[in-house]
Amino acid sequence: MEKPNPGRWFPHFVIAVVAFALGTAAGRQETAGATRAFARDPAPDRVTGIGGLFFRSADPETTLDWYRRHLGIDAADWGGFAFQWQEKDRPGEIGYTVWAAFPSSTEYFAPSKESFMVNFRVVDLTTLIAALEDEGVEIVGEIEEHPNGKFAWVLDPEGRKIELWEPVSASEDPYLE
Repeated sequence: MEKPNPGRWFPHFVIAVVAFALGTAAGRQETAGATRAFARDPAPDRVTGIGGLFFRSADPETTLDWYRRHLGIDAADWGGFAFQWQEKDRPGEIGYTVWAAFPSSTEYFAPSKESFMVNFRVVDLTTLIAALEDEGVEIVGEIEEHPNGKFAWVLDPEGRKIELWEPVSASEDPYLE
């Protein structure tokens, strides 16, 4: 019997996660009113979309090469790719979702032991972090300011690290060409 080879199914898993996330985000926009009607404690305008999907890789270079050759995702020197898109209600505003492979030894996902981390775009990070702290959510570190926005991290109930990002406007973002 052939031994299981995670290298064969892992890329499919990543694609499925991205497809699910994008589909969920698109569906959420269309049914936002209906979703809020069923929500136990609706929290509108907290998360506005997915800012990135980051995953650990035993061999990032080979993994990125596979995605380039087979799926046309050509990662930059920094180890990822930024999918650009336009804001739904502000077509002049460009946004992006980052997809990136990290070495399996990265500490960036710590304290989580998971092999992936999701980055969510948010509107007002300072207010959101204060609210999450009041709600008992575990905050990891302090809010950090970078050229492309503010970042903060929380842990979900199962210990997965979640990155929250309040991007600067497209005209101020140094990473948009």
